[in-house]
Order: sequence, then C-alpha cells, then structure tokens
Amino acid sequence: MTIVTFPKLVFFDLDGTIIEPMDFEKIKSILNVRSPVLENILHDPLKMKILKEFEVEHAMKANLMPYAGEVIERLKELGIVRVIVTRNCSESVEIVCRRFGLRFNEVITRDIGHFKPSPYHVIRLIERYGFRRDDCLIVGDHMIDVLTGKRAGIKTAIVQRKCESADFVLRNLKDLLSIVKYDRKT
Repeated sequence: MTIVTFPKLVFFDLDGTIIEPMDFEKIKSILNVRSPVLENILHDPLKMKILKEFEVEHAMKANLMPYAGEVIERLKELGIVRVIVTRNCSESVEIVCRRFGLRFNEVITRDIGHFKPSPYHVIRLIERYGFRRDDCLIVGDHMIDVLTGKRAGIKTAIVQRKCESADFVLRNLKDLLSIVKYDRKT
C-alpha cells in the first residue's frame, strides 16, 4: 500500500498548465486594456462578456499541455486531491474537463469571487479537507499562481518558466510526479 506524504492536495491553474495558454496579448488588444486583464475589466459587463466568449472558444479548441491527462490521472490513483483554481469562467473549465475526461475534486473559478492572487479559496479548501499547509502545492505557469501559493502559505511549482520565488520549477507537468513523496506500507 502506498501512502502519499506530499502533496496531499494539488491546486492546478488551467491555461498554460492544463491546456495551452490563451493569447493574452490578443485579448488585451481586443479589450483595449493592460495587464492584469481581469482587474481592469471587472466592472465593465460588456468587456467581461467578451472575455468569457474568448475563454469558452479557447476551451473548445485548446489542446492539453504535454502529460496533463496522464499526470492528473496518476495523482487520482495515488489518492491526491486535485483542484482547479483559475481566473477563468466556470463554463470554460467545464468544457475542458468534458472534452478531455478530466476529473477534479473541486473547481474554483472567478465566478465564485476571491480569484487569484487571493488565497481565500485555497486556504478554505485546505481547512475543509483537514490538511496542513505543508501538505499542499499549487502548480501554474504564471507569477500569479506563485503569489497565490505564497499568500496561502503552501509550496509552489511553476511550469516552463524561470521563477526564483517558486519552490519547484517544472519543465512540464510530468516533472510534478518526481515531487510526489510517499511511504510504502506492506
């Protein structure tokens, strides 16, 4: 029998981590805003509608990032709790999960408020599952993901990017499996 000692709960970003990243330069150009896009359009219903349409269209066309499906399935087999935490809309996450048959224990989107880099929902789920913060990891492709993890007091991993403040730098999601620590009980 295998007992995972770390991580017991993994928070995954969506774009650039689970699926190919969206073209944020194109989004900024269409919406005529600068980064961060979401904060700059939050109170503009028309621009929020355009962003949602862009996210949904992207979810219907994007490919999985290398090894994403296999890694998520392996974590499930190991009994690791898997959570999507994204600044995207819920509909885009539902499309991606349905298209690729991905299963997560929880999904956190901007639609429920307190979106990244707020650690609110990350901390809430850690407490709800009864884990220590040392038991948890957030995986993403952007500094916002690392910042969210740091604010929540959990370990951070960044994919395909250099980031001195991340605890782990992954070439791709397959590298995540080398982080998993476990005890074998017979």
